Amino acid sequence: PAAKLHMQVGSFFGHHIGLSAGDPMLLDAPLAPGMVITIEPWYYNHDSGITTFLEDGVLVTETGFENLTAGVGKTAVLLEELCTQQH
Repeated sequence: PAAKLHMQVGSFFGHHIGLSAGDPMLLDAPLAPGMVITIEPWYYNHDSGITTFLEDGVLVTETGFENLTAGVGKTAVLLEELCTQQH
């Protein structure tokens, strides 16, 4: 299903993952094999004013990358369901 007009969905480069939960980004350092970074898909629902951020943990490899959290659902529909559930 297509995203609704009241939704925004996007993603951005988050931060490195290391010894602390949110290690600072080293913007001028090239990525190297063995580094783990986050790519952060997000969803904003204009009707409810709720924003949901998720993180993909991505391992930099010799030949590219491996998404360590590929099995976690992050479609616009799933994110909307998370934001509109009554608690």
